[in-house]
Amino acid sequence: MNNYNFKIINKKIYKIWLKKKYFNSNFNIKKKPYLLLLPPPNITGDLHIGHILNSTILDILARRHRMLGYNVCWIPGTDHASIATEIKVIKELKNNGINIKNLRKKKYYKILLNWAKKYNKIIIKQLKSIGCSCDWNRKQFTMDKNNYKSVIKVFIKLYEKGIIYKKNKLVNWDTYAKTTISDEEIIYKKIKKTLYYIKYFTEDKKKYLVIATTRPETIFGDTAVCINPKDKRYKNFINYKLIVPIVNRVIPIITDKSVDKNFGTGCIKITPAHSKEDYKIYKKHKLNIINIFNDDGTLNENCKYLKGKDRFYGRKKIYKKLKKLGNLVKKEKIISKIAYSDRSNTIIENKLSSQWFLKMKYLIQPVLKKIKNIIFYPKNKYNNLCNKWLNNIKDWNISRQLKWGHRIPVYYYKNNLVVAKNFKNAIKKLKNKYKKININNIKQDKDVLDTWFSSCILPISVLYGINKPNNIDFNYYFPIEILVTGYDILFFWVLRMIMLSCFLIKKNPFKKVYLTGIARDNNKIKISKSLGNYKNLYVLLNKYGADGIRTGILSTNFEYDFIFNDNLCIKGRNFINKIWNAFQLIIKIKYKVKQNNKKKTKKLNKIMVKWFKNILYYKIYKLNNYLDNYKIYKSFILIKNLFKKTFCSIYLEYIKKQIKDKYLIKKTFNYFYILLKILHPYAPFITEYIWKLLKKKKI
Repeated sequence: MNNYNFKIINKKIYKIWLKKKYFNSNFNIKKKPYLLLLPPPNITGDLHIGHILNSTILDILARRHRMLGYNVCWIPGTDHASIATEIKVIKELKNNGINIKNLRKKKYYKILLNWAKKYNKIIIKQLKSIGCSCDWNRKQFTMDKNNYKSVIKVFIKLYEKGIIYKKNKLVNWDTYAKTTISDEEIIYKKIKKTLYYIKYFTEDKKKYLVIATTRPETIFGDTAVCINPKDKRYKNFINYKLIVPIVNRVIPIITDKSVDKNFGTGCIKITPAHSKEDYKIYKKHKLNIINIFNDDGTLNENCKYLKGKDRFYGRKKIYKKLKKLGNLVKKEKIISKIAYSDRSNTIIENKLSSQWFLKMKYLIQPVLKKIKNIIFYPKNKYNNLCNKWLNNIKDWNISRQLKWGHRIPVYYYKNNLVVAKNFKNAIKKLKNKYKKININNIKQDKDVLDTWFSSCILPISVLYGINKPNNIDFNYYFPIEILVTGYDILFFWVLRMIMLSCFLIKKNPFKKVYLTGIARDNNKIKISKSLGNYKNLYVLLNKYGADGIRTGILSTNFEYDFIFNDNLCIKGRNFINKIWNAFQLIIKIKYKVKQNNKKKTKKLNKIMVKWFKNILYYKIYKLNNYLDNYKIYKSFILIKNLFKKTFCSIYLEYIKKQIKDKYLIKKTFNYFYILLKILHPYAPFITEYIWKLLKKKKI
């Protein structure tokens, strides 16, 4: 009785839960369904504390509703994470001295599949180790056959409706991953930059304008110089043309109201192929456009003697050349906001590229009406943000230049394309256009779909609602009761799921959304897989146990960003020890030898029992109220204080000083059973273990 070895006990308990199929859920007309979806962790590595927080909250909801008699169906899964996974795999191959350029496509794809298999197993094992009560028979992977078929079917439907299109547009380009990324996958950092002041001479070389730029290497792509029409300093220059230094290209001076008169000299060079603002001006003024970058961020043939050189190396060389030619006026340090890829942590380039896009404005109309029926928790915290994003939405670039992911179901033949679910279907469609076709000349689009595209249909696809519409499970369980996730993927995932669900089935995918804060390290940096700034879960489990980690995280207000370190786990472990020590004390009290017959003592005992009963039931009322309104943090703090301060520090301290009283002992055990029940969703392993020791059955 003295030892509670969670390393051994937890594994045994979880095996029993699985053996007894306590987490399995099937259609049952007599029970009310309660559907939950695990936000699928990326297969890029171990779980970190953000995943543990999400999973713990979902497990609390799942276990509580099972105890209340609901038919809980909690579907787990993992995400293939196209960009992030390829970046991880490439890094590992590089560390082993392997260059992917030397690998055949099939070999590389096999490596990716093995990686996926490995981390799918690891992640599922880790979710089980922290006590997640998912229906493991329903686990899914975003590259599974069902999900693949669902993704392709949705793409075709959107294309046929004219909502998906292909166009040459300016996109965000990740030079490390060599792919486009969406606006939501960009993080902005304030960093020190150098602002270069460069002379651009007129054609007759008698006058010049000074242009300020942080990117002198992009002069190879200059097609105009722009000034604000209200800037009186330059009104005499409007009809002039300028010569681009080094390049010696003649370019016009144009005017546009978007130019900030107060930045630099008030004159800006226009490089449409590599700046979103410049691209807008280019479209208005019908300028030329010159691309100067290769996919890996090196300079291309338009950069003459710098062809093949890295962009930042090119910057240094251009600076020296300008200085030598006498075109450099000065340079100064400024603080500037720079766009970085959230996936590879490299500086983003804007690049003109032919990509696939989704017309978002077409999809938001039903969402603006239906989103009002979804309750967001914490209440009123994110409603304005949602509306702002939806009302300022841009078309979503859904194609990625990667090997890993769902291949775009588009097939090219001569100057035509067809959208088809597979190669066989593509041949059929092409035969309707051509009398004779050479199947060897049919080529599928090389790009894959953005991972978020497949994730956005998960609420429907996990229940086979796309491939088998109106199946029994889908009609019974759908929609998801509540989605629990971090606020950082509100735009990536949550709102896009609502969009696709409203389009596909004209229903909201979930009734409620609970958005947590972000776990940060001691330096206040977001804990993430890509940064690797977190402890291995097994190290934490061996030290503090699953219940210790769970109750530790729950001890901080996770509705906001929070710092995660071992101190939280220590708090959690101490609380679990308190539960175990309380159990041991109650067992000892049960076996006290003497019986007290003093009326005064018995009266005091009854008063103490009544006092605790009143507090206990009032707290249970408050606890249920908190949980019904998804105030998860407050619910745990309430139960923690009830157990530690009221039950242990006052009630148990009183009864351990009393000589044995059967009435008192009986009531104490009854109250302890109730406390174990309400503690169970938060700390499932220790409560299950103690319950089994006392009652010889499962909680």
